[in-house]
Amino acid sequence: MSDIKIITINNKRVVTYQSEANDKSKKIVIMSHGFRGSSLGPARQFVDFQKILNKNGYSVLRFDQPNSGNSDGDYLDSSFLEWVQTTVFFADKYINDGYQVALLGQSMGATTSVVATSDPKLKGKIPCLLLWVPDAKSDVNVEPNKVYEEGGQKYKGSFWTEARDSNFFDCLESYSGGIHLVYGEVDRYVKQSLVDKTIRIVKQKRQPVMILKGQDHSPWECNVAQEVYKNELDVLRKFM
Repeated sequence: MSDIKIITINNKRVVTYQSEANDKSKKIVIMSHGFRGSSLGPARQFVDFQKILNKNGYSVLRFDQPNSGNSDGDYLDSSFLEWVQTTVFFADKYINDGYQVALLGQSMGATTSVVATSDPKLKGKIPCLLLWVPDAKSDVNVEPNKVYEEGGQKYKGSFWTEARDSNFFDCLESYSGGIHLVYGEVDRYVKQSLVDKTIRIVKQKRQPVMILKGQDHSPWECNVAQEVYKNELDVLRKFM
């Protein structure tokens, strides 16, 4: 069972779900959802992986980013920089509470997680990143103040320009911990050139990459997702 808490960050109430490891160890995985997502993850895959992690000695924090899910705010006001700040807030909190902290992110949550590791509060303190289909957004071309719509949600172009200006690739290059990177064989949302560059950087660091045959951006087929969880648990055990 998850312990549901509401924490105020930057004058917004952020809804969190924390589940403890069965052995009460001081290791935690903080999960960051993607654009238009929530703390459940795609097809509740964050919840499924949480149960596996708890049985294997890892606590889990899932949360709805500001303006997403059950947290305060209008989606129109979503900010990538606020996502990063919120992720840093939680990671720093648990580090100060004596936890080893790994970050897991899906899509723009993965992008957020990478950028967060370069924050001075977290630099050199995150031993492992689990990255599901990150999107660098390094060549996005939108107007910051223009309102766009996707999947029934309106948002400002500034979300993407903030992500672009956060220099995902520089942050990934400078990160020195363990990485597990996952992409579907064909991703409808992330440009192939950005997928290729992300894979190249991770492989240069001699870190594992999974390409899921026949899979798209998300969600993945259940059996495929189970294989991802298994591999990521192995990576976590190596670094935490």
